[in-house]
Amino acid sequence: MSLRIPPRVAAAMVALLTMLAVWHVMALNFGPWVPDIGSTLRAMEAQLSSGAFWNNFTLTLGRVLSAFAAATLAGSAIGLFIGLNKRAEAFFQPLLALALAVPDPVYIIFAILALGTGETAGFVALTFAVSPFVANIVRSNVQARDHDLDQMAQIYHLPRHVRLWTVLAPQLVPALLTAMRFSFALSWKLVVVVEAIGQPDGIGAQIFNSFRLLRMRDVAAVAIIFIIAMQLLERGVVGRLEKRLLHWRN
Repeated sequence: MSLRIPPRVAAAMVALLTMLAVWHVMALNFGPWVPDIGSTLRAMEAQLSSGAFWNNFTLTLGRVLSAFAAATLAGSAIGLFIGLNKRAEAFFQPLLALALAVPDPVYIIFAILALGTGETAGFVALTFAVSPFVANIVRSNVQARDHDLDQMAQIYHLPRHVRLWTVLAPQLVPALLTAMRFSFALSWKLVVVVEAIGQPDGIGAQIFNSFRLLRMRDVAAVAIIFIIAMQLLERGVVGRLEKRLLHWRN
């Protein structure tokens, strides 16, 4: 009896093995700047048993979740407002296009210059950097909604709150989930950058300090652990929420 591996699992295994092979070749040719797999795994084990690492991890996770929540709520509200109001779209569309064109580090640098290197600067920078992307996703899907349903709601004289929750909201669920995924992915990446630039603690600061001391094994170990943790969190929370809200599609 042959064991049949599901296609998705097989593809993931091939991708993982390819990545490890490339890593091994790079370690042979560019060491010690690219640490080998064995030393990186030992460094990962040391980090996981370190209290300092978990203190930094908890601090960074709190920053990620706060930035994610603020950017998702602000961006979704702006996207809804622009998508449902043509005058608001005419006013905000150029501003939204400009905000999308500004590189993310610019928000971080200006926030640090204006507010210093405290928690407020990072929170403001991340909110301003991520919100335009969320707003653009929500706006596009609001404008692409089924307008026949809007006309039906008008014909039956449904109250505004009923139109919002029974006509508009179900159509926006996929867009909001997409916006949440994008917001979370962008938030944790930018949090690491903010910490590396202007914070004395956190995963980003730990990675930068290890890089400054040329401890490339620690850089790779901390980065890999954090990336895996963020991917598990995204798939575990947002993925389950997506399956629950979109189960009717199956």
